[in-house]
Amino acid sequence: MPYLNWAISVFCFMLHLTVQLSSGMLAGQLAQEFQLEAISMAVLMGMVFYPNILLQIPAGIVTDRFGVRKVLSTGAFVCAIGAYGFAHSYTFYQACFFRFWMGAGLSFSFVSMAYLMANWMPRDSFSMMFSIAEMIALTFTIFAMRFLSAWISQGSWRIFVHSFSYVVLCLGIVVLLLVKDKPDHLEDMQKPLSMVDLLTQLKLFMKDIKMWANGIYSGLLFTCLTCFVAQWGPIFLSEATTMNLDDAVSMCTMITFGLIVACPLLSFVLPKVENIHMILSLCALVSSILLSAVVLFPMMNLMLMRVCLFIVGFCSVGYLVPFTIAHYYVRPGSKSTAIGFTNMLATIFGPMISFFIAVIVDFFGKQPYTLNDYQLGLYLLPISMFFASMICFLMPGTHKPGRNDDI
Repeated sequence: MPYLNWAISVFCFMLHLTVQLSSGMLAGQLAQEFQLEAISMAVLMGMVFYPNILLQIPAGIVTDRFGVRKVLSTGAFVCAIGAYGFAHSYTFYQACFFRFWMGAGLSFSFVSMAYLMANWMPRDSFSMMFSIAEMIALTFTIFAMRFLSAWISQGSWRIFVHSFSYVVLCLGIVVLLLVKDKPDHLEDMQKPLSMVDLLTQLKLFMKDIKMWANGIYSGLLFTCLTCFVAQWGPIFLSEATTMNLDDAVSMCTMITFGLIVACPLLSFVLPKVENIHMILSLCALVSSILLSAVVLFPMMNLMLMRVCLFIVGFCSVGYLVPFTIAHYYVRPGSKSTAIGFTNMLATIFGPMISFFIAVIVDFFGKQPYTLNDYQLGLYLLPISMFFASMICFLMPGTHKPGRNDDI
């Protein structure tokens, strides 16, 4: 039963990640069909991210209060309705509306996965199971992106989204029938906290600078996926090099591949690390330097670019550590709320920085955009990672049990 619950929640997260990271592949067809410029395109792509940001804290609270089975199945049904509507949208505003509902339904998957791991897995194995789940989801995403890039280039984005709506609908039924919130012994030992208690805990999180730094670090480092891989990277590389869009998507997945390799290593290395702040700072700094090199010198040797992007992804695995820190930092019964708070900050920077990139590209250039226009906007990404290398020193040190901040 523990691994069945874990597997179902990981599959939900896989679909969530695939929708987010495939946004860049849909951009060309959507821009052409709806006649969109850079800013409108960024807004439409961001519609799947915005509700994910807004609902992370409510998702954590309702998951702690009502459990995963009700929350995750409801989210799946909402996402299925949104995906079906998006596939049949014929105006920009219709597309934005239904894509927003897709994101709203997906927003419960990550918190639900963390909730089930916290309840069904041994406390000391949370980091390992979390890293393995992320590795599986990212591996699936790589193959899904390569398959979709070939499929969408020959077909329509509508077929993909329409099919996705039925997959999510079936998944919602599976969750409703098979998922159990917690083992029987925990049902008696750990009664759900009241809404008042959860809101009190949330207020404490909001006043804690360590919790803010924890989530902000994750968000700034995660932009290499949400901004570069998911949205701007394929467009930038296809414009800056001789690569077509399919090859550019394949090149960007080197970041994802680096994360996949790093995830299982993180689960073994993290319990042995003492000075976690220095490691996190080094990860962000290396990612910043190498991504700067790719943005500044996109005509570099392709093998060298693959190595640079792979190392960027490998070092960006640091964005996962704040979730383990949050897990060990807070009291039982409010862990989903803490994970939701952390994930809100972890996801807010992707669409926000992507929007600022679009504003810079649109302000300094005019269609068709040039290489220099894209470079000016993409400089924001390494700058963000450099800032992450400094803010990590304000984070809690609870990356494993028994640390000073562990309460």
